[in-house]
Amino acid sequence: MRRRTEHLVRKRDGRTEFLRATKLARSIHLALHSVGVDEDWRALELANVTLQALRQKRPAPAQDESRAPLTTAEIADAVQHLLVVTGQPAAAVAYGAVAAERTRRRRSLATLLRFGETVAAPAAEAPVDRRGRFARE
Repeated sequence: MRRRTEHLVRKRDGRTEFLRATKLARSIHLALHSVGVDEDWRALELANVTLQALRQKRPAPAQDESRAPLTTAEIADAVQHLLVVTGQPAAAVAYGAVAAERTRRRRSLATLLRFGETVAAPAAEAPVDRRGRFARE
């Protein structure tokens, strides 16, 4: 896949990255696998159909303009819609549950970091050996 602006994705934390279709297919595969469908080809096909639908949905930019990046929320909505339409509503729920769990973890980590900065002093670093393991005292 060529790296073009139509393949940019704005992440939930504000970063912009190039879209990786294999990453999308892997997440679809995990959702399908959680409901008992273990077919790699189906996940790849659904990822391709999702990306084609998103390209058709967005208007083409003028010659000198660049296309606004996709958001992860747009991609997730499109995947869930496609899973429901193709007869896999349980997989759509599983796909949404994974996204909700990631959001919950992200928010709790941000809260802990914010709370930890005001209450606790930074802990002393634990001694680590050259292999990256904690050294024994």
